[in-house]
Amino acid sequence: MAFDVSALAAYIEDRDFPLVGFLQVAPELTASGATPQVGLKGSSNLQYMSTDVVFGAGAGCSRTASGTTTFTKRTITVAQVAIAEDLCLDDLRNKWTQILLKKGTMEGKQVMPSEIAEIYFDEKNKKLIQALDVADWQGHTGSLTVNLNKYDGWAKIIDAGAAVNGNPTGITVATGVTVANILDILEDMWLARTEELSERNDLVMYVPKTWYDLYISALKAANMFHYKSEDGDTMYYGTDVKIRPTYGLRGTNRAFLTYPTNLVIGMDGENDTEFTYRLDPVTLKKIFVDADWTRGTQIYFVEQVVEFTLVP
Repeated sequence: MAFDVSALAAYIEDRDFPLVGFLQVAPELTASGATPQVGLKGSSNLQYMSTDVVFGAGAGCSRTASGTTTFTKRTITVAQVAIAEDLCLDDLRNKWTQILLKKGTMEGKQVMPSEIAEIYFDEKNKKLIQALDVADWQGHTGSLTVNLNKYDGWAKIIDAGAAVNGNPTGITVATGVTVANILDILEDMWLARTEELSERNDLVMYVPKTWYDLYISALKAANMFHYKSEDGDTMYYGTDVKIRPTYGLRGTNRAFLTYPTNLVIGMDGENDTEFTYRLDPVTLKKIFVDADWTRGTQIYFVEQVVEFTLVP
């Protein structure tokens, strides 16, 4: 004789381990180094003033005026964005999650367990950081993707301006970006800097994470092990330019070189993207989670951006 267990379902033990979120690390938001413009509710103009210096003859007593001071402006347009989620805690009954619910029928529906709330909002905030970084770079009001069509991102603004061509050799889509050419690509971008950019010591190369991995692999192949990454950044070897793996450029084969404060983030309030939650005042049986914010992007000087785009 033997045990017959064919009628039993496979047993999976739910141990008393702490609840953890899926996303353990969030990338740094590019906007953290950008220039914030607060108090915007629609379209506003960023004001610029530039002046030149023109030498004239200094001999004698005559005076000849020279030089021009020019006022210009760029428009930044922000959009209202919202996240709304309804949580019915009663859905957690009859699963292992019911052990986290408060005792009492109504209390179990009205009080979000602290174990869930802590992980939920941590995860929500990290995902929002990622989504904002993608929208800030890749946003396009004509996009069919809901997370991208609320406002125009930096890439679209750069494309509409007169940025510096960072692909002077015309690397094509067919060739792509590979471990064999990544060093040449970054070198061409670095060499394409304008005189004004070359005099700055705060330049950043914003590249997709896939490029960053190719770059590190190429350095190792070239036996340059002494170039070490720190906090997700590393210096482009032999220079004072940072190379930053940028979540917002994921899925693209594009890269940009500029200084962080040249990137502008428009917003209404500094803490607009904070999540709040409250009990449904009508049914008293759901928890409403909300985040409402206003956001848009602009660039002060597009001509002080080096952009790399593969040639079709």
